[in-house]
Amino acid sequence: MKHKGFIFDMDGVVVDNHAFHFKAWMEFSKKYNFPLNAEIYRDTFNGKTNADLFRMIFGNISDKECKQYGDEKESWYQDLYRKEMKPHTGLLDYLQFLKENHLKIALGTSAPTMNVNFTLDTLSLRHFFDIIVDGTQVSQGKPHPQVYELCAKQLGLNPKDCVVFEDSLAGLQSGKSAGCSIIGVATSHTKSELKSHVDQIIHDFKDPTVFQL
Repeated sequence: MKHKGFIFDMDGVVVDNHAFHFKAWMEFSKKYNFPLNAEIYRDTFNGKTNADLFRMIFGNISDKECKQYGDEKESWYQDLYRKEMKPHTGLLDYLQFLKENHLKIALGTSAPTMNVNFTLDTLSLRHFFDIIVDGTQVSQGKPHPQVYELCAKQLGLNPKDCVVFEDSLAGLQSGKSAGCSIIGVATSHTKSELKSHVDQIIHDFKDPTVFQL
């Protein structure tokens, strides 16, 4: 393997769940009366922290208000996704392969802690990850590189020795700006939408190229 550290975004990478987030956001937009459709969601919501999103929607609201809105929206999302949740195709075998080869693994996500716990514990994935950085641990969300810089630092690695798996354009920019190698995962965007941002694109973790990174 060329890399020493493997960093995974969560939504759209560990789980292919964007349809369920979108449904929850649409319910939220109806209740609070702000414009939202699939195009807006895809282009401006993916990769951002809840705090960034709620201040984009409601203006300069407090941290407490951000958390209240976040808890409400994520409760809707979890209710929608709980019975449908599964790891992205090929992920379990790939994580096991990385572990068996003594490579370092991190989760780097803009998601709130409640969704990280919901995903990792429901699917029993937590033991695979050496470190976890979520949206509550960063002051600047993607596309800022902070989340991936922090992942590399906590792994004890130079970012150039790490590869990031990302599905959102903001996340791809974040990983690239941090100095990591980038693999685009074509879940929330098509290959044609991703190709100008990355050198390599996969649909899922059954792609044999991931075993050569």
